Amino acid sequence: MVPIYLEISEKKWTEARRWAAGRTSKQKYRLPETHKPEGAVAGSTKRLASRFYQLKARHCRTGEYLHWGKSRPDPQCWWRQCPSQTREHLSKVCPKWKGEQKILWAEVRQETGWWKSRWRVQVLFADRCSQAILDFLTTTDVGRIVPPVEEETNVRSEVSEWELRERREREAERRVEAEVLGAGEELPLFLPTPPFMASAGEE
Repeated sequence: MVPIYLEISEKKWTEARRWAAGRTSKQKYRLPETHKPEGAVAGSTKRLASRFYQLKARHCRTGEYLHWGKSRPDPQCWWRQCPSQTREHLSKVCPKWKGEQKILWAEVRQETGWWKSRWRVQVLFADRCSQAILDFLTTTDVGRIVPPVEEETNVRSEVSEWELRERREREAERRVEAEVLGAGEELPLFLPTPPFMASAGEE
């Protein structure tokens, strides 16, 4: 005789399989044409493609994003001290990449017929100008290099100075001890037992 809990379990699994069979098919999933990755980006290197998609999603290494994520104290541009480093700033007005920006917008104009004043960066990424953006990223450090914050470097230098000062003080203390114990001679291997420890041993 089969226990009742096994009967219930078997019945449950039979019903589950029947339910799943009506909702699934053996046909493989195909990515829709609209969702296919852009050919130029898919054909580039992994690092370059990741920078492209990070910029597209606004999750890139810019002053604005790093400040929002509390990795930097302000959204300031670290190349030319502009108040805010955004995608728009880096691709249009940052003086550091002036020559590269010219080439980018010349390629965009050739592709679309529009100059940079007509474009917003999010629309540029959504359009068919991915090759121009990839060329721009290849020739610049946009989204790749983040220099250390000045405050952090100052703190590091302060810490190292403090450590050096402490080391010097320790060495000076050792010299004084050596002079007191042996008038400039080397320290003995075993120092004399302090009086309070000697009295404890006698008890």
